[in-house]
Amino acid sequence: MRLRLLTASLLLLGTALRAADPAPALNLELGNGVTLPVVLIPKGTFMQGSPTDEADRGNDEMQRFVNLTSDFYLGKTAVTVQQFERFVQETGYRTEAESGPSGGFGWAGDSLVQKKEFTWRNPGFTQAPDHPVTIVTYPDAEAFCQWLSKKAKRKVTLPTEAQWEYACRAGTTTAWHNLGDEAASNSIAWHKKNAGNQTHPATSSSVNPWGLHIGGNVAEWCLDWYGPYESGPLTDPVQTNQNLSDKPRRVLRGGAWSRDPKNTRSASRYRADARSRNADIGFRVLCSVTEVTPPPAPKPATNTSSTGGLLPRMEGGLEPSVGRPTVPVSTTQPTPSPTSSDAHDHGTTPPEKKGGPLDFLVGLLCLLCPFVVIGLVIWLVVRAVRSKNQGATPPMPPSRRGQSAGAALADALQQPSGSGRAPRIRIVEDGFWILVDLARGSTVRYVYRPHGGMDVSGQVQYQPGPDGQYVYTGAKPENVRVTEAGGQPMDDAFVYDSDNRDNRRGSAFDRDDNRPPTYPSAY
Repeated sequence: MRLRLLTASLLLLGTALRAADPAPALNLELGNGVTLPVVLIPKGTFMQGSPTDEADRGNDEMQRFVNLTSDFYLGKTAVTVQQFERFVQETGYRTEAESGPSGGFGWAGDSLVQKKEFTWRNPGFTQAPDHPVTIVTYPDAEAFCQWLSKKAKRKVTLPTEAQWEYACRAGTTTAWHNLGDEAASNSIAWHKKNAGNQTHPATSSSVNPWGLHIGGNVAEWCLDWYGPYESGPLTDPVQTNQNLSDKPRRVLRGGAWSRDPKNTRSASRYRADARSRNADIGFRVLCSVTEVTPPPAPKPATNTSSTGGLLPRMEGGLEPSVGRPTVPVSTTQPTPSPTSSDAHDHGTTPPEKKGGPLDFLVGLLCLLCPFVVIGLVIWLVVRAVRSKNQGATPPMPPSRRGQSAGAALADALQQPSGSGRAPRIRIVEDGFWILVDLARGSTVRYVYRPHGGMDVSGQVQYQPGPDGQYVYTGAKPENVRVTEAGGQPMDDAFVYDSDNRDNRRGSAFDRDDNRPPTYPSAY
């Protein structure tokens, strides 16, 4: 045990010594004079996670010893607006916020709100070309990496969570890579207390010992699925299992302009649905040290008319047999010309006979069979959907018939909290449930505040299950309020905090139901 600890200490010391000077940089050419600088990160070992005495640490930051066995290049900054725009110009790519019906979550002056006009081109605040791009989903970031791989002739991906933290620490073991505390983090990270509710130039913060502008400004997608750390020591870890959380979510690192300073620590972890499109999320690229040799161009097709268009004829007059070795043929003996009587003896195929009426009928049945199966499946699906819809909507109680959806909800608020029809909000680890007396398909507007974050506004078409309508937020909100239901303003009558208490009426909610939520409705 002591030998293992000594070895780990020596390896960490070697990594720290290599961090004395910034690593060499390389500029990847994107075209039209636009480049993307990357920094060479040397392979090495480090202690991932945070010690138990680190202030404001998360309970998912368990320490583990990690060995990274290969050098790699990492983006000097998060990908900028100019770099992403170059990708869009060349490929015509449209982000998920642009192609979807509802847009992204942009800054509306006091909170993040989803609107059609909010995309990477307009996150709700002014951005210059050198600001980090935002409102990009994990698939959007993947598409950029695939394009850059071809452009740079190198394998380009997102970094793993371990690679990101190793590069961010650059040999340091303190909470922030500038060896300082939260107050000192102002010089290396843009966060909620110093960013002024917007992003800043990607190179405007101080670099770490390896020359990276990393931490703060925007949270950055990583390659891993989110889950508890596997205990170490580990070599080149990457989490490929998406089922270690209550729903599949990707890791985000670095904190952001909208988050508290503690989220910019080197070990701080966050996570989100891969389709999240927020004005505080961006990404950084990782690329291979060596260039990737493209596969050789295919050879021109050989004239294969003599072999039926399948395989080229080999020397000696025989075609190679697939799946068995080729037998050499002596060229000293003449090859007799086969006739119809000796075709079987020489291995040639006799002429095919034309099919009769029975063959035609069998072929016709084979052709029609797939269409019959598809039609049957469609009929069964339509029947199932109709049956579900007929029984999905419970009848409106007589006392509320003729009321608007919002009026019914407002009336329900006046009932005692123990009533079975009283509206409820239940906050859970990654979002909240809304259960209201409201017609299916009605619009419910809400505002929630994530821990350490700013208010986020949104809306959902009410399609409840047995537990109501689930709204995914990525983390446990501090509080939730419903501002409108079915077109009826609620005047904040619906307000709940993270302890699941009704702040308006004081009724407690169930605290023992933490069943995994279903997927949120699509954007």
